[in-house]
Amino acid sequence: MLEPKTEKLYQTIGRNIYKFRVLKHLSQAKLAERSNVSAAYISQIECSRLHKGITCTAIMRIAEALQVPACVLLAEEACPKYLQCLEAIYFFEEELR
Repeated sequence: MLEPKTEKLYQTIGRNIYKFRVLKHLSQAKLAERSNVSAAYISQIECSRLHKGITCTAIMRIAEALQVPACVLLAEEACPKYLQCLEAIYFFEEELR
């Protein structure tokens, strides 16, 4: 059983990975391929079903594949850096239209 603070952090990381993955139009399989992290592990992170910790290496690889700073995956939605990354994605999407 995880401590409540740790569980909350894992939920935040999972939610952020999911959000940025969807915004980038990536499946779990495609993110796994780009980050060299298994799709099953990404699924476990996104659903907060981890029985062990998330490695720093996995966070770094996933962040790189999502093209966001790793700190953004740890951040709450009100974090300025988080909001800046969201705006950049939305701006890029608008430019493509």
